[in-house]
Amino acid sequence: MQESIIQFGPQNGLLGILTTPNESVMVAGAPIAVIINAGIVHRIGPFGLHVNLARQLASAGYRTLRLDLSGLGDSLPRTEKLGGDNRAALDVSDALEHLTTHFGADRFVMLGLCSGAFNAHHIALNDSRIVGAVFIDGIVFRTMGYFWRHTVGRLFTPRFYRNAIKRRRILKPKPYGREDAGVELLESEFFFADDIGKDKIADDLKAMLKRDVSMLFIYTDGYDDVCGRKQFREMYGIPPSDQLQVEYFEKSEHTFRVVENRNVACKRIVDWYRERYSAASCEAFEEATV
Repeated sequence: MQESIIQFGPQNGLLGILTTPNESVMVAGAPIAVIINAGIVHRIGPFGLHVNLARQLASAGYRTLRLDLSGLGDSLPRTEKLGGDNRAALDVSDALEHLTTHFGADRFVMLGLCSGAFNAHHIALNDSRIVGAVFIDGIVFRTMGYFWRHTVGRLFTPRFYRNAIKRRRILKPKPYGREDAGVELLESEFFFADDIGKDKIADDLKAMLKRDVSMLFIYTDGYDDVCGRKQFREMYGIPPSDQLQVEYFEKSEHTFRVVENRNVACKRIVDWYRERYSAASCEAFEEATV
């Protein structure tokens, strides 16, 4: 595989890393995956998650762009007046135009964790070039089922008491700086809108389903506002399906700090990508659009 720096956008101020598989394994006609920042963590992702994912996707034959949004990582801030436009949407639009012009791509898959999933949602909703999306610990709403499973149900599990003891040991004042990349995600709350409702998100998802966008939602036990795979249907009234898949990693942290959990998440995404964008399906798509 090859990893290349690409620059584009206003004054070439946006920067990303394009990971390209070897010709022998590349899936012709497959959409390029675009991974955007999680919070204020730059393009490598928390604990190198985005790097691992891009390289595993390349090994499976898929190209990936790890993008620093404007003002994050090595990308310069946008200087033009944006008005009501979403900065992330403009950045990604510039990226897609560059990939189309220079690499001949016309289909893309958005991937994002935390605030990256929030941005990916709105980009996938409004850009017809997006044919798939992976949302990791993105927009969620607490439900009655959540309170039952999280508050009452956990009282009857030994793991609850084990973790409580661990937290008492771990959560002590630390004399030196930050503990890990998770702190940077906690500091990125300004990326989220606080006036969005679950009915609006449900309508958005239905619109994307109607447009034939494939979606994979991944939630972790480390994400405080979600507890169990059932919560997705409780939130939106939409049952998981082949087109809209939902995964819940019961023992994983929000930032995938543990290597084994990180590998499990990457494998799940790569398997989903292979399933949705196999060589045969991409060939059939190309023939249908000729």
